[in-house]
Amino acid sequence: MKLGLSQASYRWVAYPWLRTDSATYRYSTGRLPYFSSVEPPQTADGLAAWMIDRTRVHGLTSLYLDPGWFRDEAGAADLGAVMREAGIEYFGLADPDLVADADAWGATDTAARNSAGDDVCFQLTETAHRWQGGSDFQRCVRAMELAVAAGATIVNVVHREAGLKHRFIEDPPLSQQLDAMIRNLSSLIPIAEELGVVLTTESHMDYRVADFVQVMDAIDSPWLRHNFDFANSISVVEDPLDAARLAAPYTVMTHIKDMRVQPYTLIGEPRFFNAPIGDGDVPVLDILEVLQQGAPDPDNLQHCVEVLAPPEHDAEAWIVASLNWLREHAAPYFA
Repeated sequence: MKLGLSQASYRWVAYPWLRTDSATYRYSTGRLPYFSSVEPPQTADGLAAWMIDRTRVHGLTSLYLDPGWFRDEAGAADLGAVMREAGIEYFGLADPDLVADADAWGATDTAARNSAGDDVCFQLTETAHRWQGGSDFQRCVRAMELAVAAGATIVNVVHREAGLKHRFIEDPPLSQQLDAMIRNLSSLIPIAEELGVVLTTESHMDYRVADFVQVMDAIDSPWLRHNFDFANSISVVEDPLDAARLAAPYTVMTHIKDMRVQPYTLIGEPRFFNAPIGDGDVPVLDILEVLQQGAPDPDNLQHCVEVLAPPEHDAEAWIVASLNWLREHAAPYFA
């Protein structure tokens, strides 16, 4: 097993629309607040190189990063070469509406794949970054192409509409959502095979691992596997250790994190809090053992540290504390 980095660990420091040093969430020349111990990337175009540098500084061997930050194939190839030189394995991502209806998802034949052209691009807005133009299918393909240009062998396909479409809504019912997910992911499998890249599903506070296992079994392709998130299943009322046992045979990468659970509060509602790894309630060591025993290739399994420090905390301190805990308490898994 190996340790990597997820871009989300630095979300409040590096994401332009979440930057805490600007009231308008845009890049500015102002200082970050006192609680940040790292200087942020100076421009959006420098974010990818900045993330690579943070990966190198922490002695990590993989990086999970949106390929849109590369902008084009030339940028992807250049930064991919930098990562290879540093011994960093690159993992890409795409974020479509996985349960979009057939019309919104878009046609899936070869002509449709090639029709987007320059209309599909990565754009930065005041509130987020987004692939613009084309259909969800075409934007997914474009993300896959850029990821592969940077050397990715895995692209994580994350459901974009987790706040609006998830397993707990009633319209459409869950069975129809999963049918749509099966149809949409199936359309990407021929492209993945052509590009030589494995796609992964992820429980992203939207669906249970058990739901994604159902989807993967229905598609039944070696080009579709799973990115196991250590804590996200808690938010959809699924025990993370049970989820790990289900996910293990399909797991080719992970997002390793921790979360503190407060089952009862004074207002009668449970609360979940992100935490440095080792400070929460996720059975991290037990999950590592499950994956060591059950994952297809545990020796090369990359665990991308994804600790989501709130904006009033120092992201770097959380990352350092998490890595120190893992290197002390989980050392046998990362020898």
